[in-house]
Order: sequence, then C-alpha cells, then structure tokens
Amino acid sequence: MLSAYSFKPPRLKYAQVLAFPASALSSLLTLPESVVLGILVALLDTPPYVAAALAAANAAYLYVVGDTALFLPPLLFTVAYVIAYKRVLFIAEKPPAGWLYSWLGGRYKVVKLLGVGGFSYVLAVKRGGKIYAAKILRYTDDYGVPLAGDEKVLAFFGQEMNRYLEIKSERIVKAYEVYLPAVGYKDLRHYMRDPPYILLEYMRGTLRDVLRIKKTLPVPQVVEMFKQLAAGLYDIHRHNVVHLDIKPENIMFGEGGVVKIGDMGIAKVVAGGYVHSSYMSPAYAAPELKRGVASFASDVYSLACVIYEALTGINPNVFVENGYPVPPPSSYNKEVPPWLDELLLKMLAPDPARRPSAAEVLKALEGR
Repeated sequence: MLSAYSFKPPRLKYAQVLAFPASALSSLLTLPESVVLGILVALLDTPPYVAAALAAANAAYLYVVGDTALFLPPLLFTVAYVIAYKRVLFIAEKPPAGWLYSWLGGRYKVVKLLGVGGFSYVLAVKRGGKIYAAKILRYTDDYGVPLAGDEKVLAFFGQEMNRYLEIKSERIVKAYEVYLPAVGYKDLRHYMRDPPYILLEYMRGTLRDVLRIKKTLPVPQVVEMFKQLAAGLYDIHRHNVVHLDIKPENIMFGEGGVVKIGDMGIAKVVAGGYVHSSYMSPAYAAPELKRGVASFASDVYSLACVIYEALTGINPNVFVENGYPVPPPSSYNKEVPPWLDELLLKMLAPDPARRPSAAEVLKALEGR
C-alpha cells in the first residue's frame, strides 16, 4: 500500500567538483577560497536567470561607481551564463512559440499557450471541435536539471500519469491519455518535435483566480466547495495515491460551478523519480514534509489550508511557521460556524496521526 512517499531535499553537492576552479578564482579575484567556493555553490543552486540578473546588476553598479577593475568579471560572467544556459532562459520559462498551431502527437492542434509550471508546459489543444488541456513535461526545470531529457524521469512521468488514468472520480480533472516517445530523447530538437504529455479535461479557471479578486468567499459557497474537494481527495486516497500539491492553483472550476482537483500526480514527477520539497508549495505543505515524509494526512492538512484561506483570506501556515497555534477561522470571519472551526483545526493538527482521514472529513460534511 503506497501510503507514504519519501523525498530527497534539493541540495546540490558541488563542493568537491568546484574546489579547483574556486582556488583559481580566489587567486584571480584576491578573495578567500572559501568565499569563492560558497559563491559558486550558491550560484549553482540559483535559477540561471536570477544568477545572471544579479551578476548584471553588480556589473552595472561597479560601472556607475567607477570601479573598473572589478567591473569586467561579473559582466563576463553574465554573458557566459546566458550563453551556457540559453535553453533554460529562453525555452524553459515559457512554452516554445513554435508549438502554436502545430500538431501535438499528430492528432491535437495547439490553439493556445496557457502557461508554464515548475516542470510542465500547459497548452490548449483541439480535436474534433473539443478543447483539451495538454500538460507537457519540460525538457529541464528552472535550474537546468533534466526532466524529459532524463530517461529515468521520463519513465517515472509515464508511470505516475498512467496511475492518474486509473483514478475515476467526478471530482478530479479527467485524464484521457498519456503519451511517451518510443525511445528517450537524443537532444532538445528531438524533444521539440515529439514531446511527452498527458491530455486533460479543459477547465475554466482556478480558485486562485477567484481569490485574487474576491479575497474570501461566502461560507455556504465554501462549504459546498469543501464537500466536492473532500470527495475528490477521498477518491485519490482510495487509489493509494498522495497528491502532495493541494493548493488554490490546483483547485479548478468547470461548467456549472463544478469544483475539481487538478494536477493529480504531477508533483511527484521530478529528477530521479524522487519527490523534492522544492517542487511542492511550501505555503500549503504540512509540517512533516520538512522531515521528508509525506502521507495521506499531508493532503488533508493542505486541503484545510485552502479552505481556511477561502474563508478568511489568511493562510494558516503563517501561524505555524512562526510558532503560534492556529486560531479558529471564526476569529477572522464571524460567519464561520463552530462545527467548521472544529473540523478545520483537527485537519491542521501538527501531528499527522491526529488528523482525520479524507473519508472522515467527507462524513463530517454530510448534511451540512
């Protein structure tokens, strides 16, 4: 029974590899070797576009203040970094424009580039008059770490997405098919011609879209949404799957006000087939995820965070992260009934063993 997952923290261990270049650079820059080594490791743990921007800003500052002796190194670094990581900078950040109006898998016409996530592109595609959402596994992530470019990750993507196909629920965004290439990708060009994807039901918007405008929702509307989401989470857990990324961005709305859980299983598709904490949303993550263990109870906690925020406009993890007990949501919204206070606080218990299961949450919501 797959009731829990472990993950590796996203630390990069480059110190030994960088020892020689750090020594050479320390002599050139007249800085302590330990300082140079620390800078190099930090840069390799930083998204390329961030590192390049910081170096460019430093070069500009030195130029303005007239320190020409130190101006050249960060400028050269910026140019070199942009050239070395141009794939990440100009391809990973957004869906390639060349895909627009092309054919995905030879059957689906790409009609719109919807966006990009940590490890997937999202495209609106059309076939036979019907619109779908296609999630395409990126070739690399923001750090340049291979995703579709790594055969192990590609295989894991196929495994997890095929598990998604097995889950049948009216409260989960429908998955129709998964596509993988016959062989692994030789290079980026090969990937661009034949990317891996999962074809999903097209949804109209997300809870995050709504909360950006309204901040909070009426209690009856939240309770109805809560029921639908609890039913969806129960169905996910019934198939022995942990979602790991319940958040407003993954709560999606269909026609007629139907609420569904999206991105099911996407969160576990990461380098090497492990779940990395950096691919989750820390604002909605349960405390035990910091210790490297995730279970069904972790999803229950995240769902409580989402519902609490929809009621109050406040994410309860703000209190947890600062060492304070979570106040009942009625402290911020007097319309919240006592039974809902009690249920949400149980779901937010620091100890996973003390939280109700998705089935128990669903039962508590019956008749409300």
